[in-house]
Amino acid sequence: MGAENQIVGVCRFSYLGEGGFVTQKGGFEKAQQELYAIARMRRRFAYFENICLPSLAAQTDPDFRLVALIGDTMPYRWRKRLKGLMGVYPFLEVCTLEAAGPLNSTRRAFRRGVDGEPDFITGFRIDDDDAVAIDYIERTRAIADKLIDLGWADAETPAAVCFHRGVYWDMNRPENERFYDFSEKEPLGLASAMITTLDSTANIFRWNHRKLASHVRCWIDPNDYMFVRTLHGHNDSDRSIPPGARALPDWQARNLLRKRFALAPKKIIPQMAELQQEAE
Repeated sequence: MGAENQIVGVCRFSYLGEGGFVTQKGGFEKAQQELYAIARMRRRFAYFENICLPSLAAQTDPDFRLVALIGDTMPYRWRKRLKGLMGVYPFLEVCTLEAAGPLNSTRRAFRRGVDGEPDFITGFRIDDDDAVAIDYIERTRAIADKLIDLGWADAETPAAVCFHRGVYWDMNRPENERFYDFSEKEPLGLASAMITTLDSTANIFRWNHRKLASHVRCWIDPNDYMFVRTLHGHNDSDRSIPPGARALPDWQARNLLRKRFALAPKKIIPQMAELQQEAE
């Protein structure tokens, strides 16, 4: 019998941690006001409920957990709404923590998603406004288990499984200029997972994802569409369409959203455009 390897994802859902958000440059109290502003939280739930969660709900391998990491300062109304989603999505769990650094908080969140004491955990990260392909868990598990069998990942040596090709969706651009095909030159945080033991001090949040390959062994696949990365002007990170990205015709992008990511483009494209107009 092979080693037990559980797959767990962590989404920092408006988590007000230490040093994790651009908004904290103005101080903790100001960051809290901005982070939990009603208009912002409505947008974050719209992304989470219509982009992130549907792609995970359609996974061909449903044996995984997603832990939504939230801060203990999040207002009750938003906590209640988030926890209500656990009844809709059995893979979803909510972990409430005080403000802490990104490694400490995510280590605790990953542990919350684990059942028992597996030999390994393959931990992935995802933002509330991004999506993964419907076979992401299945393919990540197959590769991770093989790397464990080969000895490429063991108790002392973490390894990463990184999918580099995806769709960029710029919600601020007009039709036929919104979607782009791109294969990353370096690992993204999105569609990347790290194989570790449960008590390891490392996880996929430990290093800047662009420098991941200088710290751990990486298995990389640049071929298939494995993620949707959105740009909407409200991203905490400084996102942009990468140089060299190939524009996708609107019809092709819609087909990809529907077939590879189980999204509903007829509904969500105008919905996201409306959100952008409201924000302006």
